[in-house]
Amino acid sequence: MNEDKLLKVYNLQLQNLSVKAQSIQTLAHTLNKAVEGGELDTEYITDVVDIMAGFAIDIVNGVGEIEVGQ
Repeated sequence: MNEDKLLKVYNLQLQNLSVKAQSIQTLAHTLNKAVEGGELDTEYITDVVDIMAGFAIDIVNGVGEIEVGQ
């Protein structure tokens, strides 16, 4: 694969990781506001945190894939 194609692949992977990080940030902000308002139960909070953890794991794995690819 030539260098231009590799750069495009890495760029796409980085964009994907960025979207996941933004998703975590959005969920955290929304969760914080809901908790402040006292609108959530513990089970719902746990579910949202699990979703955020899934995004974080995807980010760590994605960074590992990029490093291996380089």
